[in-house]
Amino acid sequence: MLNKKNAWQRITSSLEDDVSELEFKTWFSDTILRQLDPNLAVIEVPNKFVASWLCDNYIGQIQNSFKNNLNILPEIRFTFGMPSATKETYDCSYEAIKEPAYNTDHALNASWTFDSFIIAGSNRFAYTCALAVAKKPAHHYNPLYLFSNLSLGKTHLLNAIVNHIHQNNKSFRVKYITADRFVSSFVLFSKKGKLPEFRDDYRNTDFLLLDDIHLLAGRDKSQQEFISLFNLFYEAKKQIVVAGNKPPAQIKNLIPQLTSRLEWGLISEIEVPDQNTKMKIIKKMSKKANLYVPDDVTFFLANATNNLKTITQYLVSLETYTSLYKHEIDMSTVKSVIKNRQYHKITVGDIQKLTTGYFNISLSDLLSNKKTRKFSYPRQVAMYLTRKLTDLSFKQIGKVFGNKDHSTVIYAVKRIETDKNVNKAVLDDIDKIQNYLS
Repeated sequence: MLNKKNAWQRITSSLEDDVSELEFKTWFSDTILRQLDPNLAVIEVPNKFVASWLCDNYIGQIQNSFKNNLNILPEIRFTFGMPSATKETYDCSYEAIKEPAYNTDHALNASWTFDSFIIAGSNRFAYTCALAVAKKPAHHYNPLYLFSNLSLGKTHLLNAIVNHIHQNNKSFRVKYITADRFVSSFVLFSKKGKLPEFRDDYRNTDFLLLDDIHLLAGRDKSQQEFISLFNLFYEAKKQIVVAGNKPPAQIKNLIPQLTSRLEWGLISEIEVPDQNTKMKIIKKMSKKANLYVPDDVTFFLANATNNLKTITQYLVSLETYTSLYKHEIDMSTVKSVIKNRQYHKITVGDIQKLTTGYFNISLSDLLSNKKTRKFSYPRQVAMYLTRKLTDLSFKQIGKVFGNKDHSTVIYAVKRIETDKNVNKAVLDDIDKIQNYLS
């Protein structure tokens, strides 16, 4: 019989090498292996949300870790619930594929598909291009280069491409790998004198996807190897998709020949999602977790960060909190749960961002000289809050609101101060925006 504690230490140590420190602490630090045999592994987690997230995002890595460390491939089930209550079970319904039609050195996320991708103006072009190469590899954009800041969806799209091909053309051989894994594999095969085998693995592939290419920066030998593989795929008219955190020309310490090749095809940016897109994502994730999140909390979370992983971690904390304390989610709850975030002083930028989101207008409209109430009223509210919550003078506030005269700011502050005492709607607007900022 396998020792559960020692086995789980080996598994989690292996997983800790594969994910970031923040990811590991969020998803694996409170897990316990409750049952283990060659056919079944039961892992206890804090709640259903964590169980669902692990199934959707890490089940492949967990399975691979069992196989690599214990030489078994058990079915994975998660259990959760209050200590005094009967534990609930979450079955991933995951079956390991012994001989997949795709070849990957990075665990794929089966739930990251084109259907589950939330489309918005910030990512529509990247989505369309990714779908095009998935449907007709090497017919449209080759290479396709996607770039964005962290956690905005580029890895989701790469997974969606692989999942689409796996579902629709199982004979197609796809290679998906992250740059750090590419480097590790290249170095390992080089040390063992087995580079021909390393290269054959790629030559026998129809479609190559490389994620996080910025991690190749400064690794000249690995870059030269990738250039050779790039040439091989390009000349054979095989599809290449690459993702990074910046455009090729802005990644320091890339060999010029590699930068040039990455620019041969189409370059598409995934921009920071707007408020509405983040709110849609939060609502979709909350619904999947059977977690009721009021609209004001959704707005607050969407404004708290542009990092979708961070938003997910907040939702996990909220789900854990409500399951433990049987408390409905409200603004007080969400602030209590995420209060350990590093405090930052409220800035005029924070106020302008919240105000434009609250009133659904653009920043350029807020800073403009447009006198219709749709724009003048939010502008006056923002000026009032800036005067109240920051140390800026009337003159400084005028400058950051489109170079307005200080008398305009004085008028706005006095107008809102008067209106909020006689008009409950104005007072509500002030209180809500200020509540989001606090």
